[in-house]
Amino acid sequence: MYLTKSRYLAGLQCLRRLWLSVNQPPDWEEPASGSSQDIGIEIGLKAHLLFPGGLLVDEMPWQHEEAVARTQVLMADPSVPAIFRSGVRAGRYPCSGRCAGTPAARALGTA
Repeated sequence: MYLTKSRYLAGLQCLRRLWLSVNQPPDWEEPASGSSQDIGIEIGLKAHLLFPGGLLVDEMPWQHEEAVARTQVLMADPSVPAIFRSGVRAGRYPCSGRCAGTPAARALGTA
């Protein structure tokens, strides 16, 4: 199992909600217009327009180590103008922003 922002927030709100999100996840649905998820997807798309030539760290959510390693390589390259959905490590905890399988990922050609 991997920890995402959504799962972390679900666990803070209700431990049963976290358990259900892991063990009985709902089917994927398009986010409601104006919802925080919809706005997040839109911001991601706009970021790509704002920083042309930026590179996407497109490892899957469970590939934390690979995402962190790829981000480090990209950060060391001065020719990379921006890094989208970077993988980072906070102490021993890897963190990353993922959208695989979402409309944003499909629009960017990463799903």
